[in-house]
Amino acid sequence: MKKSILNLGKALEKAEQKQINGGASCPTYSAKRCLACGGYPLPNGCCLGTTETHQCLSGISF
Repeated sequence: MKKSILNLGKALEKAEQKQINGGASCPTYSAKRCLACGGYPLPNGCCLGTTETHQCLSGISF
């Protein structure tokens, strides 16, 4: 059964992998700054968060 589950899909090309993994770059921030704005820092320097998080990081206020 394990073998049949593993063979369900096809191998992805590099372009397809990049699209799935989020091939777009993101602005990078230190983990400390990301956390200070209420975000979740990723190892690659990206900061996951809400619109308010990214406004805080970019210094934009409305």
